[in-house]
Amino acid sequence: MKSVSPFLLAAALVLAGCESMSSRVTGRFAHVPPHSRTFAADQKKVYCAAQTALKNVGLLLGRTSIANWSIDGYAPIRPGTATSDARQTTIKVRVFETDSLETRVEVLVWEHTEGGSPGSVSEQARREHSLYEIYYAALQQVLQDGGALNPPGKN
Repeated sequence: MKSVSPFLLAAALVLAGCESMSSRVTGRFAHVPPHSRTFAADQKKVYCAAQTALKNVGLLLGRTSIANWSIDGYAPIRPGTATSDARQTTIKVRVFETDSLETRVEVLVWEHTEGGSPGSVSEQARREHSLYEIYYAALQQVLQDGGALNPPGKN
């Protein structure tokens, strides 16, 4: 009788474990689509208002590009302790003109975590986060108040 090689046994165990991987682990690597809302205003007005809304919810402006209609914002880094890692929340906003002359705003919130060793930063797009609703409410308010006529300066 032939004995099963340790390599084949190890491979079988690894492959068997793939199917039983928890949804928490698989969800971490799944594509997270941005949240989207449409506003009845022109693209440039919404783009400027989107920057003001970022500031109104306590975020700082990062990179902005009117050529790509994109805005990056970030929260201050929350320092870690001996038992927790340093964290930072960032937001990516894209502004698109629709065929019906409205403007669609896509938002994706990211959570960045720096581990115990320097330079080991992991990032994960958040499917659910309170910042989505807070940001869209702030953007709606800025647009109702007349929006921003000129892009605000960077912080």
